[in-house]
Amino acid sequence: MKLVVIGGESLDVLQHWVVELFFDVRQGSQGKPEFKVEGPVWRVGKLYRLEAVKDIHILELRWALPCLLQAYLQKPEDYLAHLLGHELRWISSLEDV
Repeated sequence: MKLVVIGGESLDVLQHWVVELFFDVRQGSQGKPEFKVEGPVWRVGKLYRLEAVKDIHILELRWALPCLLQAYLQKPEDYLAHLLGHELRWISSLEDV
């Protein structure tokens, strides 16, 4: 865990404030947690009913595309954006992740 403090006070004053305000924060594990994935999360042919946590209507779809640098003249990403934007008028943005 890291903490950055910027202020106009002297270094001693800033250090005193940090120790006073953040002494309860413990140093956590330095390792990254490992997640074990056992096959797909969703099963084909099965209906999942999920209860909404908030009262908002957002559907976010993401997928990985191969590198499109070789096909830059054909602009396949523009074609995809056009198809999705035309057929699915509810799409508000198509962005590079």
